[in-house]
This record gives sequence, C-alpha cells and structure tokens, in this order.
Amino acid sequence: MFHGIHSSRPGARLTNETTPGYFSPTMRRIPAIVVVLVLASTAHAQDDYDFDLFGQWRYIVSHSGDFPLNSLDDKSGLNLYVDQRLQVGTVQPVTKYLEFTGELEIFYGQVYGDHDNVGAYLRDDERTTLRGWDLKEAQVRQLWIRWDLPWFQLRAGQMKSDWGLGMLANGGDHKPGRFGFPDQGDLSDRVLLATRPFAWEGGWLSKVVTAVGGGVVYRDENCNLRDGDVGGEVIASIFYRDEGINTGLYVAGRIQNDSEDTFLNVAAVDLLFSVDAGPGHQGLVAATEMALLAGKTDRLIHADHLDGVDLLAFGAVARAGWRFGFMEFLPTVEFGFASGDADPHDDTVTAFSFDPDYKVGLVLFDTVLRGVSAMAAAEAADPERIGEPLPGTDMLPTKGRVSGAIYLNPTIQIQPLDQLTVMAGFLYAWSAVPFAQSYQTFENGGVNTNLYGLQDPSRDLGYEIDVGLEWNQEIFGDLRAVAGVQAGWFFPGSAFDRPDGTRPDTIMRILGRAMIAW
Repeated sequence: MFHGIHSSRPGARLTNETTPGYFSPTMRRIPAIVVVLVLASTAHAQDDYDFDLFGQWRYIVSHSGDFPLNSLDDKSGLNLYVDQRLQVGTVQPVTKYLEFTGELEIFYGQVYGDHDNVGAYLRDDERTTLRGWDLKEAQVRQLWIRWDLPWFQLRAGQMKSDWGLGMLANGGDHKPGRFGFPDQGDLSDRVLLATRPFAWEGGWLSKVVTAVGGGVVYRDENCNLRDGDVGGEVIASIFYRDEGINTGLYVAGRIQNDSEDTFLNVAAVDLLFSVDAGPGHQGLVAATEMALLAGKTDRLIHADHLDGVDLLAFGAVARAGWRFGFMEFLPTVEFGFASGDADPHDDTVTAFSFDPDYKVGLVLFDTVLRGVSAMAAAEAADPERIGEPLPGTDMLPTKGRVSGAIYLNPTIQIQPLDQLTVMAGFLYAWSAVPFAQSYQTFENGGVNTNLYGLQDPSRDLGYEIDVGLEWNQEIFGDLRAVAGVQAGWFFPGSAFDRPDGTRPDTIMRILGRAMIAW
C-alpha cells in the first residue's frame, strides 16, 4: 500500500539491522490466540469439518532482449531468468462460526539465469543471487482466524492486504485476462471488525458492510518488518457487494519509522466501483478505482526542507468492456493515470506509483522502465560522479510499476475451448511529466534531459503489442495444471530519442508460466 512514496531502504542491507528470522510480536502471539479460540469453540462444535489444503508450485520463465539504459548504452544483462514459488496452505473450518487460514511459502526466487546488478542495494528487486532453493527464504504468508459472531465478524492475524482492483493495496493474486504475473503481494498483521449496520432494514441496504481495523504492516513496497521497519496502520471501509456489483470507500492511515531512522506518515482515500457478472454471463464489464495520498516524509530531503517534504499524489484506473456469450469473447479498454512530479525541488512530492503487483503490459513498465529507473538511481548514487548519494535516491527505481505515467490499454480475450484462453493487447503510454533522468538533468544545469542526454524530451513513451495463450487443465478433484506463454514487443517513442535523432530498437519479451495448483 502507499506505493506513491516507496523506498527500498538500502541501508537495511548494508548494516546489521537486517534480521531475516524476525517475526513481529503480533505474529508470535497468533498461535496462542488460535489455540485459545479453537479450544473454546470446539466445545460447541456440532459437526465434523474436512481439512482443506490449497497451494501451488509455479515456474516463471522470462526472456527479453537488451535495451540501452543510459547514454553509454549500458545494459542490465538480465536477458533470461527462471523463478519458482512453492506455497502450501489450509482453510480449516473448526466450528460453524470459526475458521482458520494458514499459508506457508517454502521456496521463492530465481533458480536459473542471468543476474542484474544495476542499482543493487538501492532496490529490493535486484537479482544478484540464485535464492529460489534457499530454505532461509521460507516464511509464513498467512496465519489468521475468522470468527463469525451474531453482530459482527472478527478477523485477526497475518493476512493479505487487498482492495478493489489492486491498484493501491494488492494481495498478489493473479487476475485472469491480464498480462504478466504478480509477485509477492501485501501482508499485514492486523485485527479487523466487520458488520452489516443495516441488516435489520432488509433489501440492498442489508448487504452494506462496514469494517474497521488496525495493526502492523508485515511487508509491502514501503515497509518490511523483517528488515526493521515498523509501520502502524489503521483502516476503515464501507462497501457493497452483490450480483456482480462491488463498490465502496477505503480509508487508511500509516505512521511508519524505517530502519534508517526516517519516517513516513501518510493517509490514503480510495474509491472503487465495478460491475461484472462473471464468466458465463453476458453483459457489461466495467470498473474504476481512484486513490489520493496525502502526508509527510523525510525519506526525501531537500536543502530548503530539512524536516521533510509533503506528499500529495493521485492515481486512477478505469476500464470498460462487454462480455459476449460467444466463446466468452471479452473486449475491454483500460485507462490509467499515475501523477508525476514536475518539480522535484519544491516542498511537495506528487509522484504516484501503482502497486507492483498491478501489472500493465509485459515490456514497457516491467522491463524497460524497471531497468532505466534502476540505472538512474545507480548514476545518481555513483560516488565518482556526485560524492555522497542524496537522500531519496533509492526512490528512483520503479521496480516495474506504473509510476508517473498515463496509458491506454485495449485488450481482447476469448475462450475457444473450456481449457484454452487467448489474449491480445495494445498499450500506449506517455510520461505524466517531462521524461527527465535525474543525473542527466543535474549535469545540464536543471534543464529536463532524458537518459541519453537529449534536452526537453518528448513525453511519448511509445507503444507495445502483447499476445498470449493459456491452457488450464483439471486433473483430479481440485488438482489442476496450468501452462501458458505471453509475448510482447515494445516500440520506443520519441521520449527515448537520442541527441543524434536515433532511438533504441524494438525490444521483445517472452514470458512463460507452468504451474500445478490445488
């Protein structure tokens, strides 16, 4: 959550503050809470309940061409990599009113391929080792209970943080029909209370839900409890879900102290509306999510604002389409906006970034701008160029997210067979502010300059063509096999022009997935 003002906190890796085995006090108390409630409620159990096991073993293969990341035509070298993830969990009803959810991530990370050292220690998505078989990476993803009481529902423990389309808070679950695949997802140690305040009214009002809660962020793009960051959060929401309609308001606040003794105090307001009857139902498919962030941080310090800067950023997504009865044919158009920061020297940060698990296309955001922004951070932190890196340098890498950009993304999806889904998409994007690279702009006396040294560059980032297909085969019971391949071609726009008038060649990426799920 709050991905408009991210930081990878490189100091957490460079000092002894990193504690990979750290578990929060909330997590240490969860087993005791679960045991007490289970023992208390089993005395009233009336039925026997089955043990429900779920999980997935997933491999992701990515291969992409080279793209010049600066005026020296340096490349990342990350052309081929293979990632794996093995997760197992259970949703266990204990009584009619009590349910337990637990999930363990056993393996996660790269198992084969190239390394990417560009901007290492300035971001947490660098690839410097093969850690996909390292059991030290194992962690508890979820460990929480749901307790249904007469007037409200209680949820307590470590759980996914997810809201709406996933633009702001994203639990990391794959959304069918989208290119790319989510990564880790947001997790929080929290207590939530939800109720239907108008249940006695009947009708649609009886389905309105209000929820309040609070806790500690376990992991998201801004906070990692295992690295020593402590982010307290409070949340409140009101929403209505029924017959394909999902609409609501989500408000969240965070007070966070980082392991590097910086702070982040921010509030978010997120408005959601969507309508989709789901597969098998012909009709309108539409959704919109809008989020406003406001707060203050000293992660980025300007010479004239030593006590920190204000935050004020806005992001939005809107999509519309129609699902036809013929082979589930679904054409959609999506528009996205993430505000940029046109004046990095004033006292307000206005740059907004989508959650990293909200994927848009295959190449531009997740490959090209990921590498370009990492190189920008590396150059800005190079002691041979500027001496001591300025605070906030680690905020430059986008880590594959939509950040400070505007895009239009029409797609089509069709299901010629029950097991086969075919997709195609077109992505056109612009920079929300002048497409300037920080070090090059500094070198040119503050005149907006792109990564290749061209002054006053265009905002036209270019366009991308994506295609994909996926086969989903049921094997036995809940066991299924999933295999698919996606390919994308990115054609750079004039924002990537060089001073001599040339621009980089088209870059292609192929992404494959093989998974066993149950």
